[in-house]
Amino acid sequence: MGKKSFVGLLFLLCPIFLHAQALQPVTPKLATITAGGYFSYGQTDYGQRHAFGPGAYADFNYRIWRNIGVGIEGEMRFLNFLTNSSSGAGIEEQNFLGGPRATYQIGRRWFPYGKFLFGGSRFHYPNFISNQIFTYTTFAGGGGLDYQLTDRITVRPVDFEYQHWDFPPTGLTPWVYSAGVSYRLF
Repeated sequence: MGKKSFVGLLFLLCPIFLHAQALQPVTPKLATITAGGYFSYGQTDYGQRHAFGPGAYADFNYRIWRNIGVGIEGEMRFLNFLTNSSSGAGIEEQNFLGGPRATYQIGRRWFPYGKFLFGGSRFHYPNFISNQIFTYTTFAGGGGLDYQLTDRITVRPVDFEYQHWDFPPTGLTPWVYSAGVSYRLF
């Protein structure tokens, strides 16, 4: 009875002393959540003016097969118009969009993606027209490229969106270019 107990105890403890446990997962994670910020520049389609400003985004990605992933992206962007006159003072544009996205992994670090977002955008008219803010339904299609710098940090060198606003009378169709950095939370 003593020999069996000793052999059983040795059998249980031997892997601990030999460091036989897996230190890292054998397969990479299937799901990730990232959050980050970016800086945007775009053509607003309102008097052919350009705007710039900061924004934030979050992604949920799930790898469904080898290099292909699907997920959801949410973003908010705050743009101020570039104007040379006081007549354009006070013009601002804000986007609050979310929707599906698809990614394709190239190598270990490159992740091109496409997305289709929808939500609302707010427009603050020039001070000489109105001092009110109006909200419009917005749809956006676009894509970009993420580069995984480290296990936790991802650089987004390019993100492009073409938007359509339900702006009277015929709508607005601005485009926006963004670049930023994100951190993997999960």
